[in-house]
Amino acid sequence: SNPCMGQDILEGLKADICSSHFGNNNNNYYYYYYNSKSGTPESGKSTLIKQMKIIYSHGFTKQELISFKPAVLDNLLTNMKFVLHGMGMLRINLSNKKNKAHARAILSCKCCVGEDMELLPFVAHSFCSLWGDLGIRAAVARGHEFQLNDSALYFFENISRIIAPNYIPTKTDVLRVRVRTHGVIETQFKVNNSLYRLYDVGGHCSERKKWYSYFDNVQAVLFMVALSGYDQNLDENHSKNRLHESLEYFRSTCNSVFFRGASLVLFMNKIDLFAEKILYSGRHLRLYQPDFKGSDCDVSCAAQYVTDQFVACATTSGKMVYSHFTNATDPSSVHYAFQLTMSTIVKHNLQTISLL
Repeated sequence: SNPCMGQDILEGLKADICSSHFGNNNNNYYYYYYNSKSGTPESGKSTLIKQMKIIYSHGFTKQELISFKPAVLDNLLTNMKFVLHGMGMLRINLSNKKNKAHARAILSCKCCVGEDMELLPFVAHSFCSLWGDLGIRAAVARGHEFQLNDSALYFFENISRIIAPNYIPTKTDVLRVRVRTHGVIETQFKVNNSLYRLYDVGGHCSERKKWYSYFDNVQAVLFMVALSGYDQNLDENHSKNRLHESLEYFRSTCNSVFFRGASLVLFMNKIDLFAEKILYSGRHLRLYQPDFKGSDCDVSCAAQYVTDQFVACATTSGKMVYSHFTNATDPSSVHYAFQLTMSTIVKHNLQTISLL
């Protein structure tokens, strides 16, 4: 996967896309351009790209896994700080007063990794002590009340392995780690005899529309929606619901002239987290979407209700949309959904060039 691309590279990318065409190589069609994007951050689009690398491009080398180590440790630090701030909001105290010093150490720490890429010893000690504190555990259990991110619990539960000397991230660690996407990141992979280019576009509000014009010849737009965000607000705008924001962004994508010839594929992602919330949290969909009339614990009905709102946007703009429920951290879920997606793209393109 390429690093974030600067303006000069993007201009080249735009020219490349605009001049591209389908080639015929022993009756195999290749060069399918694919734009992956999402209405809000944390929808799982970067996780999907990592899964593509694992499933179709021989995964990560040991050196690539090691390169994620600073990000994993930084995620751990950021999450612990977030929990400590959340404790103040929820008025939860540390159960062991000795941990106050560890809390201060974490809150004042700007970088937890030394020049040797190892976790600083005092930070490792503080992490261990704090994760053993019942107050911290109580706050994490109520993480939805202060929007603790989805991967926080995973990293906390693996804390002893992660803080160990000479730690090397696992494939699952890499899938779970959060690294904000800036600009456009390209990933290429081959399936059968077809080359796919997947472009990951930054999902934050300020980064979106400026990338539209670079993708005016893509064959498909894969739009990631975090179903589990139905009860959360944006980090950038605390008064705006994440699902509503994603819906607005999808509507603008449907109506964009740059995607007029593209297939639209919806990955309704984080279905696993959505199901947990609907079944066990008491945060029923009707509390956030009053028009929903289904049963409180009917996961499939609730998921379909949300999906139908997105499909309606595409239908209004005269586009065909294909939707799949996914869990981007589960390889089998991604593999199945992407196989269906690829067949959709191939069929769409064959129809476009009048071969069907």
